[in-house]
Amino acid sequence: MKAYRILAIALVAILVFGCSAAKYEAEKTLMTSVTNAMETLTSAINSAGAPQEITSAANAFSDQIEKLAPAMKKLTDEHPDWEINPPSQLKETMDKYKTASMGMQGAMQKLMQTASQYPDDVELQSAMNKFQSVVAGL
Repeated sequence: MKAYRILAIALVAILVFGCSAAKYEAEKTLMTSVTNAMETLTSAINSAGAPQEITSAANAFSDQIEKLAPAMKKLTDEHPDWEINPPSQLKETMDKYKTASMGMQGAMQKLMQTASQYPDDVELQSAMNKFQSVVAGL
């Protein structure tokens, strides 16, 4: 009888923990995808030597974020306080997002500098415009 009680308590604990962990799974997946895109952009731009490499990195990022932007906008509209006070289940994910966002600042500067150095590079200027539009939409 005691073994059944312990088993029942363990089962309830597993169910409660499992449900609370899955509560924010979609949000965590979304934030992780955006974080990964920012980290990839930062790495690609920081290691880029030629304007074509920066163009490629900016376009790849813009394409990824363009797909994620509606869900991100919805998330930030519904939970504007999460950037400062996320649920405990998302704290680590949000911390990684903030770190990637801060790391992306240098990459954005390099992108803008390169775009200003090559004003006649139509592909680079197009990538820069698309990048700015996508980022502004978040």
